[in-house]
Amino acid sequence: MNNWKKAVTFSYDDAVTQDIRLIELFNKYGVKGTFNLNSELLGKDGHLIREGVRVDHIKVAPERVREIYAGHEIAVHTLTHPNLAQVTDEEEIVRQVEQDRENLSRLAGYEVVGMAYPGGGVNFTEHAAKLIEERTGVKYARTTVCNQGFDV
Repeated sequence: MNNWKKAVTFSYDDAVTQDIRLIELFNKYGVKGTFNLNSELLGKDGHLIREGVRVDHIKVAPERVREIYAGHEIAVHTLTHPNLAQVTDEEEIVRQVEQDRENLSRLAGYEVVGMAYPGGGVNFTEHAAKLIEERTGVKYARTTVCNQGFDV
């Protein structure tokens, strides 16, 4: 039997206004989360269609980022949420990640070092990961790859 401890992480994308209520609940119950933001999309209106239902996808205003996400982690999610697996220009991959990191660091008031790939596992490539590791200030990145289990 191993002595591995398990953890649950909460990670949310895109800096939508629904985060405000979620963070109120997290703060009430002492839960921490990571919020992956696209700095060039902050303050923009939008919507998504999920299972035939229109859902607001309005981004928080950039000047409110520090206040809203105080006490929680802010992480890179690229400037504009491109599918990095389809971006062929290496300089554009680096710009999307590093400029987002720098913008978010200014807005957060601390150095942002984490990242979540936009679109999860379908947008992850080893090539992009290597560029990000070698040419940005990102210290760790996460993606979504389902392994059908909760093993460490």
